[in-house]
Amino acid sequence: MTQENAANFERTLELGKEIADSLSESDVIGRWMAHHISDLITQAENATGADANDIRREAATAILALWNHRAALPSPTQPLAAFEPVFRALERLSESQDPWSFYRMFPPGHEPSEGDMIEAPLLRAALSLEGTVRTVAREIVSLAAQQAAGTEAKWLELSEHLEEDEERAAREALVQLARTLETSTDGADGDPAVDAGFPRLLATLQRAESQLAEARRSLEDHLSATQSESDPGGTV
Repeated sequence: MTQENAANFERTLELGKEIADSLSESDVIGRWMAHHISDLITQAENATGADANDIRREAATAILALWNHRAALPSPTQPLAAFEPVFRALERLSESQDPWSFYRMFPPGHEPSEGDMIEAPLLRAALSLEGTVRTVAREIVSLAAQQAAGTEAKWLELSEHLEEDEERAAREALVQLARTLETSTDGADGDPAVDAGFPRLLATLQRAESQLAEARRSLEDHLSATQSESDPGGTV
């Protein structure tokens, strides 16, 4: 066993210990799995002689099998579960950024034209708000994903030596999203600094508030003009 393989094996055993500790003790399956994986780890750590490599390989294979099926583990909180909803949100927010595509209010190919928005200024206000809301959502998800990375830091560290999976891909998507938004990073491993993202988010929210206020003024002006036209006693 090379030095690198030996190091990865030790990290896999540590991962197995954490999995065993995380399994539920309130049901038979959880107790059995925890006992089984702990027994394999003990055998692997104490293995000597000609059968040592086979015992270690059996333990590592069992641990990795459990890790690959972690979503089905009888555990109160599955490892890296905090990334699942964030990953789905990132997929949704990474779709086409064409105008009117976020809320899909109009069938493809029938979106309002520039001429339509000149004739109906509120359409332009709606399009502007759509873009701002999308930005707000992206930045909130970026912060939520970084918080998830903090929550799952133990599992992320223990699984760094394994092949990439969806949760780690989500983390990479988060980093890319943060770079796109020009969010500051901590400089250590490229992760977005949550605290640095809040001022930017607040500024975006303030811009959304201003756009909403402008849309409200436009609606009030339109309502006032409509009432004046329909009032028989009003002046023309």
